[in-house]
Amino acid sequence: MSDRNGSLKITNARLPERSGLWEIAISQGVIKKVAESIPDRAPAILDAQGQLLIPGLVDAHMHLDKVFLLDRCQRIEGTFDEALRETLQAKRAFTVEDIQIRARRAIEQAISFGTTLMRSHVEVDPSVGLTAIHSLLPLKAQYCWGLTLQLAIFAQEGITNQPGTEALLRQAMALGGDAIGSAPYVDPDPEQNIRTIFDLAQEFDCDVDFHLDFLDDSKSLLLPFVIAETNRRGWQGRVCLGHMTKLAGLPPAELAAIAPAIRDAGISILALPASDLYMMSRKDTHNVRRGVAPVHTLAQLGINSGLATNNVQNLFTPFGDGDVLKICTLLSQILHLGTIAHHEQCLGMATTQAAKAIGIHNYGIKPGNMADLVLLNATSVTEAIGAAPCDRTVIKSGRVVAQSQLKRQLFSTNAL
Repeated sequence: MSDRNGSLKITNARLPERSGLWEIAISQGVIKKVAESIPDRAPAILDAQGQLLIPGLVDAHMHLDKVFLLDRCQRIEGTFDEALRETLQAKRAFTVEDIQIRARRAIEQAISFGTTLMRSHVEVDPSVGLTAIHSLLPLKAQYCWGLTLQLAIFAQEGITNQPGTEALLRQAMALGGDAIGSAPYVDPDPEQNIRTIFDLAQEFDCDVDFHLDFLDDSKSLLLPFVIAETNRRGWQGRVCLGHMTKLAGLPPAELAAIAPAIRDAGISILALPASDLYMMSRKDTHNVRRGVAPVHTLAQLGINSGLATNNVQNLFTPFGDGDVLKICTLLSQILHLGTIAHHEQCLGMATTQAAKAIGIHNYGIKPGNMADLVLLNATSVTEAIGAAPCDRTVIKSGRVVAQSQLKRQLFSTNAL
């Protein structure tokens, strides 16, 4: 269906935001032409048969080292504090083999769903040491045929309160980290935490990725401080912020007032609805808030906005399978995204905009972009988001790397 050099011609494909049927010519893993008819011959042809072709799904915020932990953690309170506490205990027993077994399962599921680009946070602290980065670095190379994997070195437990963490972060970056980040809200000195991460980003010339403004408390936003540091360090366009649930609680005027500063700093924001819906608004007794970053409004205000999975079947998110398209469905329901334009916007948040959030700009179905694509058993974006179809053909760098088909049988007891 595709040759080993990543050359392929796709025919009779429906494309997001376009009418009619289209052809896509791919050579050497790159999209060369998109047109209604391409007369050029190709070594391999894939007939889409009128199905929807979308860019490869992007999971821009994932935790491969913490997936599938429910069988080893107590679940009594169901709170964020319990999730932190129990996961820290579980981390102390992590081994390279353990992390790799769980991460392989998650990666292979992601590829089968059509995720072709992922950023995974990699925890580094005195409890787990460098075990996670030693586990995931080999998988980055082993699965490059189906997934481009970025590793964001991450301090979950704090920095100023965890002696030795800064040195460990530096060691992990030297081993091969792609980005650096932390969760400043768990640190007793969040501003120094943020400064330290920017210091390391400058030292290694890498992007920054914070978990920010997440907790359901009355503390002030850390966002203005991150914006100021982004501008002071000249890191515009190189900062991504996950969660940002506190933005959901801002009155429209306050959100609109801070939006230009976010936009001008080139900061991207990712909603993580599967986790945030579960963790947020625990103290609300009625009229419970949704607690999901209003990325649809942020996008209207000119901010690059996306969505991601975050966690799969652990105490922070006891649900899910890593299918980013299902996160599109969830976000559309939460944020009341019901129009065709809304659905196309939501799909962009799971593909081109999510890719931009983690520094990848040559993404999407355009000539010159990487040929990472997914063919879905749907004829429109609305249909795709409405049901997240199981039947999918996944193309990475112009080569078919996965196919999934649903087999359904009905056994009627009625006599014929």
